[in-house]
Amino acid sequence: MSIQRNAILTAATLAVVAVFGLAAGAARGATTDSPQATFKQECGACHWAYLPALLPARSWRAITSDLSHHFRQNASLDPATTRRITGYLVSHAGDAPGSNRAFLRHVRASETPLRITDLPVWRAIHEEIRASVFSRPDIKTKANCLGCHRN
Repeated sequence: MSIQRNAILTAATLAVVAVFGLAAGAARGATTDSPQATFKQECGACHWAYLPALLPARSWRAITSDLSHHFRQNASLDPATTRRITGYLVSHAGDAPGSNRAFLRHVRASETPLRITDLPVWRAIHEEIRASVFSRPDIKTKANCLGCHRN
């Protein structure tokens, strides 16, 4: 393993640990009527409610701008709920002031990644995992973080 790749993997791992730690702490402080709780309730009803810091604000805006075609699913919400969730995601995005930007390393300002699995850091961390692992019945897809990262 090259020194540069090792450094990227180390930085990415530390960023993920930091993001998951911050998310766990934030989740304990969320009230049932908070934007975070709305996000977790609405988005988490269908999939794991991804940590906002994993994508830049422009990505969250793009993802929430057309929920009727959300990754080939109709995830439409009323406009007020959509604005509330978008506001939460944007204000806690990986490029928001005070955020740990390590997970967005190597993402150009001209890029708007729509999938966490498209991020250079995600690919570097997972590059040695065989494709067959992601198609196992207990995992099903690369987007199912909790299929492998259960703790």
